Amino acid sequence: MRSKIHYQSNICGGDFQHVKDCFHAWKQQPLVYRMSQHMFEGKREVRPLADDCVFDDAEVAQRTLANACGPNDNYALAAQIHSSERDMWLVMAAYEE
Repeated sequence: MRSKIHYQSNICGGDFQHVKDCFHAWKQQPLVYRMSQHMFEGKREVRPLADDCVFDDAEVAQRTLANACGPNDNYALAAQIHSSERDMWLVMAAYEE
């Protein structure tokens, strides 16, 4: 039987240093749907998806991150999004069930 992949994600604004600060704060927070686990558990750091890669569509950024991160990675990935409404970072990590 194939294992199922699920993703954890969060968003924040600011520069990449702020993303790293948020990531470390998020790691201390329990998951709403699994109170015995912390967000981004097992991931040591967050890395930018690619230098100078900025998305103008959050859904495209989400799909790209989902394709780029794997459950065996010991890090989360972050994509920068500049939309007409807001500038933000989407942070995502993959996990195997």
